Amino acid sequence: MADILADTPRFLSSLLGISSLASFAFFISACTVAGTANEGFNVVIDALLYVGFCVGGLYALTRSQSGVAIGFLIGTSTMLCLHSLQTAVFWGQLANCQEFITITNAAGEAKMDIGSGVIAHYSCAGQAGMRSVCAFAVINFLLLGAFAGALIRGKDDLVNDIGGYDDVGAGAAPYSIPPPTGSTYNGQAQPSTADL
Repeated sequence: MADILADTPRFLSSLLGISSLASFAFFISACTVAGTANEGFNVVIDALLYVGFCVGGLYALTRSQSGVAIGFLIGTSTMLCLHSLQTAVFWGQLANCQEFITITNAAGEAKMDIGSGVIAHYSCAGQAGMRSVCAFAVINFLLLGAFAGALIRGKDDLVNDIGGYDDVGAGAAPYSIPPPTGSTYNGQAQPSTADL
């Protein structure tokens, strides 16, 4: 276990592999609650976003290790981590919905379906699916948080850019333009020949 923690690229790939399993489970759960009014389509798009992030993240870690790709991966993983938290809170709250309300009037108590006439476009079917979406969003939140933290910590081990800012600073050689061939230019400023 200590070997995988010391090897940053291997650790990040392992986290992303586990996250891809959680994202696939999230996708299955999202498909079960896809019929939820006003939010079903959104959760399926979220699931596709998680899966797309895992595929793109694995590509950036294995094939394209430029500074821009790793920086984009840091930003994307941080935002997706926060979005996972938002998704977990939303679907956790939605899992506590009620299908019926009890109305007490002079004639007695009556149960009424909330979705039919009380609140338009309200559905409370599939509470187990809502709980599983919440659970897998929490798992993705934890995994993506660990991934973003490890990526920020080990970004210098991953970037394979050549150059950068090595030639900038006090110890850098001054920039000079070579004279054109056949020129008598010696690198000094020429006196002005204009009549003032």
